[in-house]
Amino acid sequence: MLEKHGFERIESGNLVATYARSAFEDTRRKAIKYGAHGTTVKAYKPGR
Repeated sequence: MLEKHGFERIESGNLVATYARSAFEDTRRKAIKYGAHGTTVKAYKPGR
């Protein structure tokens, strides 16, 4: 999808357990239940 919008050199980081250290037990439990993970994405758009 990023390429479709003109981005190049698209890089993504490793998956991390984003909510694993949440202060709220309910949030941590739901993150485990649904397998919630996050990552970073870096992309460059020519001419900007």
